[in-house]
Amino acid sequence: MRNVTNKDWETLSSTKSRIRSIFVFSVGELPEQQLLGTLAGNFKLVKVLDLQDAPLDQLHEEVGNLLHLRYLSVKRTKVKIIPKSIGNLHNLQTLNLKYSQVSVLQIGILSRLRKLRHLIGNGVKIQGGIGHLEELQTLKRIMANDDLIKELENLRQLRKLSIKDVKKEHAKALYTTVEKMNFLQFLKVEFIQGDTILDLHSLSSPPKSLQRLYFIDHLEMLPNWISRLHNLVSLGLINSWLTGAHAIKALQALPNLIELIFYQWYDGEQLYFDVGGFPKLKRLTLQDLGRLNSVIIEEGGLPVLEDLVIRECPQLKEVPSGIRNLTKLKSLLIIGMPTEFYDRMRPDKGQDYWVIQHIPIVKFFWTDGRGNLAIHTPREFQDVRESLRLNDESQEVGGVE
Repeated sequence: MRNVTNKDWETLSSTKSRIRSIFVFSVGELPEQQLLGTLAGNFKLVKVLDLQDAPLDQLHEEVGNLLHLRYLSVKRTKVKIIPKSIGNLHNLQTLNLKYSQVSVLQIGILSRLRKLRHLIGNGVKIQGGIGHLEELQTLKRIMANDDLIKELENLRQLRKLSIKDVKKEHAKALYTTVEKMNFLQFLKVEFIQGDTILDLHSLSSPPKSLQRLYFIDHLEMLPNWISRLHNLVSLGLINSWLTGAHAIKALQALPNLIELIFYQWYDGEQLYFDVGGFPKLKRLTLQDLGRLNSVIIEEGGLPVLEDLVIRECPQLKEVPSGIRNLTKLKSLLIIGMPTEFYDRMRPDKGQDYWVIQHIPIVKFFWTDGRGNLAIHTPREFQDVRESLRLNDESQEVGGVE
């Protein structure tokens, strides 16, 4: 439904329908009570109700009358409260609250949704009942608490788990539970910032099925088991600040790793990519590595890398040594770096331009002399810099006159 008017709703209200799916998008104004009243009265067979981006402030109790509903999304709406009548939707399989304003799921809702398979929150607190959802496969963006950590033990079918605000005292029980999740493919754990230094060694045997792994907070060292995750395709280590060459050596042999994100992860001065290291890595992000001043890529290292992002590494003064060896590289994005770093890649007089000219897409995200965010190719950057220089010189001459 697009650009629906009140008159349209009047027409719908007088129509008995066998419609099974309703998607609401690009709607400027939505008569909330009328919408759900119409649905409950005339669209009782609806199985999919996608209200993503709709101008909704609330869900009314009537939605609980759509007994055939299997999919409900209030993604990117202003909905704050999920009514208790949602518990009547015994056939519901997906509840998507992502980017909504729902902060709490009330007691008595989840325990009745026994067929729920996918619950996607937005930093949602769950007030009990999650342990009854034995068919649950996706649990994402949920806030940790003592009861939740205990109830996770019943969720043996989980494929995706993303949990926020984990405390130090939760860690051991969480790791023990994760070890029993034999189907788990996606794991993201976000600890309360500064609450603890993570000791991942107590997670001695993570599920071999893991494909995507993200840890957020301070790691003292990488666990030994990380090199055994042969199915891992994406790894994100954030706010860790590891030091020493061993930190990256433990990762380079991962045979199927495709994506690697280093964000405030490494506190050393040099990153070294060995010959044969990261044999399948295609996407690499180096972001906010405050002390990093040198990146060396040996010939034969990162052999299939396609996308490289260098972002906000203020001590890095030149393009990574060996980048010319990356013959598969398709895209290089440079974001928030010192102007001098960009100047080294200018086509006219940049000493590093020859190193990057084989890369099909090179983009500079930088702040120009007027404080504006700009996105340019190296040649466009060169032209803008030259224009700014001439303009400054003109103003100086004018000032003298």
